[in-house]
Amino acid sequence: MIDGRHNRKHASLILVMVLAFIVVCSGCNTGENQVVGKNLEDIPQQQLTRFSTSHAEEGVLKWKLVGRSATSRLGIIYVSSPVVEIFQNGKLAATVTGKHGELIQSNQDVKVFEDVIAVSQDGKMFTDELHWLNDKEKLYAPNESRIVRGDSVIFGHQTTGDPDLKVVQMKQVRAKFYPKDEKIDETNL
Repeated sequence: MIDGRHNRKHASLILVMVLAFIVVCSGCNTGENQVVGKNLEDIPQQQLTRFSTSHAEEGVLKWKLVGRSATSRLGIIYVSSPVVEIFQNGKLAATVTGKHGELIQSNQDVKVFEDVIAVSQDGKMFTDELHWLNDKEKLYAPNESRIVRGDSVIFGHQTTGDPDLKVVQMKQVRAKFYPKDEKIDETNL
């Protein structure tokens, strides 16, 4: 107080500081609620366009993966329009395509989904879900799959096979074989 009156400048300054503090605190609080309110699994760790990667063991290439885009979340890379080239003994054994896929970083397994086609010299495989089991070096289709060799067609479930599709195992098999399409090695029977 000066001469019995309040200092108006001092009161105005305090009012401005209190309002500024309220605005800053409410702004910070709103941002915190937005982050805490979201599911952490929905927040991408990294998002890429024109994605490509490969995996080699002891200098030998096992597979290459290329996609239109990719998002990484919690150890899984989600890939759109994946193209997976799988190698055996350093040579291309199969090319797998689909609408989307996943690379599991912990074990280097690759999964491809929707309209999946695996192409090798020994045939084509069609399914809606196909896994590359990296440790076992096998393809695995848990649902129904169809393998085509020339005019011969094999349908089955829970298909496991080599990437070149020369040897496959299936459950609930239905097939139509034509001798001209099958190379039978009678020594293995």
